[in-house]
Amino acid sequence: MEDFAAISAFVRVVDAGSFAAAAAQLGMTPSGVSRAVSRLEERLGARLLFRSTRSLRLTDDGAVFHARCKDILADLAEATEALGYANRKPVGRLRVGMSLAVGRAALIPRLTEFEQRYPDIRLELSMSDLPSDMNGEGIDCAIRVGELEDSSLIARKIGYLRNVVCASPEYLARFGAPRSIEDLARHRCINYVYPNGRPRQWQFDGPHGPISVDIDAHLLINDAESVIQAAAAGLGITQAPHMLVACMLDLGKLELVMPEIRSTGKPVWIVYPQKKHLSARVQAFIDWVRELFERTNEPQFRIPARVAAGKSGPGVPAAA
Repeated sequence: MEDFAAISAFVRVVDAGSFAAAAAQLGMTPSGVSRAVSRLEERLGARLLFRSTRSLRLTDDGAVFHARCKDILADLAEATEALGYANRKPVGRLRVGMSLAVGRAALIPRLTEFEQRYPDIRLELSMSDLPSDMNGEGIDCAIRVGELEDSSLIARKIGYLRNVVCASPEYLARFGAPRSIEDLARHRCINYVYPNGRPRQWQFDGPHGPISVDIDAHLLINDAESVIQAAAAGLGITQAPHMLVACMLDLGKLELVMPEIRSTGKPVWIVYPQKKHLSARVQAFIDWVRELFERTNEPQFRIPARVAAGKSGPGVPAAA
């Protein structure tokens, strides 16, 4: 254990840039840290650091030893945390990457569940629609949608982002509900437009595989969450992943239309850097988000309140 303490002190000195800074982090005196590193050098029979009153730098042997020891200490910390995962609540900082739409519409409205289950995890969300460098940005894990590029990341598929067609109760009361894909042409549709100006094609499961449908949209918006907000405001019908509109459906601000017409959608993944041991914090988030996905992704047909009350809009039959 003395060797591990000395190695930990040596790694901390290099990372902190000085004996004084390392001592403050370790709760030791600078002279105590210096002696620990000197004893380590004596035990190894190799000089690890060049010391002077103004600078501190690694020797060639020290650079190799530091890189190896840092990996070993990280593995040891992860192994210790993983071993205690089943017996204690995970703690510490967890940085998770995701797209803006998934973060705003799907996760943030449900985060009280995560915080109640794991109150000692300090969650940091890195939300962006641009590709991220997980290692460079210090991201522990990320939610990604679509086909993945080849990389060194570990990927776990948690399902598919099933698409649903939905509209607000106010819109359906005024204009009725479409009965088929072809019927969408007579409705005011809201669609997402990509940065290159190309509108999104709506996806459906056909008898011989997925089919893509061009939509003559009444309103185009280049932000996925705003598309959902516009539909909830009664501006038209849209297609969106069920997971992203689940909260709006629960609140009655949106209703499913054509629920019998399926759309499997894109695959959804949890990705994280390759490590020998998965930290308890990352495992806790993976478990929770998989459960959340299974609970909120599968469309459940809801009988609209106005139909149950016998108040149908044009083209919408009253309840029998």
